[in-house]
Amino acid sequence: RQPGYRVDLVASDLQLPVNVAFVPSPGSDPADPFFYVTELYGNVQAVSRTGVVSAYATGLLNFDPLGSFPGSGEKGLTGITVEPASGDLFVAAIEAIPPEVNNHFPRVMRLHSTDGGHTMASQNTILDFPNEPVGPSHQISNLSIGPDGKLYVHMGDGLFTTPALDLNSARGKILR
Repeated sequence: RQPGYRVDLVASDLQLPVNVAFVPSPGSDPADPFFYVTELYGNVQAVSRTGVVSAYATGLLNFDPLGSFPGSGEKGLTGITVEPASGDLFVAAIEAIPPEVNNHFPRVMRLHSTDGGHTMASQNTILDFPNEPVGPSHQISNLSIGPDGKLYVHMGDGLFTTPALDLNSARGKILR
C-alpha cells in the first residue's frame, strides 16, 4: 500500500465481479443504487450507498458459462455503463447462437428499470454480432458513454489477431 491511500471494503459476496458502473446522479436515500457490478456468469448486482448488494438482473446468459478456469470459463457478462439521461444500463455479454456450440458471439443489451434502478424490468439486445466469434477473455471488455452522449463499445479481438486489422470486422475495435 502506498502512503496516503487506504483500502475500504464497500461490498462483498460478489461472484466473479468483472466491471463497475457508478450511477451518475444517485439518489439520497441510503438504499438507492450507488453503483452496479457485472458478475461474469450472468448477473448484475446493485450496490447501495450502505454497501448492501441486491440482484438487479440474473440469468442474462443463454448458455452454461461454467467451464475450466482459466479457459472456457472466462466467457460471460463483462462491460457495463449507466446511461445518464434514463438510468438504463448497457451491459456487454456473449451469446450462444444454435446450432453453433463451439463459439460464442458478442452482444450489447439495454436493461431498463421501473423501480428506481433496483431491479431490471425489461431487456433489449441493441447490438449483436452473429458472425464475429470470440474466445475466452477476448470479448467486449468495456462500455462507456462518451462526452458526446454516445455509447462506446470496446470490442476484443476474439482471440484472433487478423480481424483487428480488417475494417470489415468489428473485432479489435472501439465502436461508437
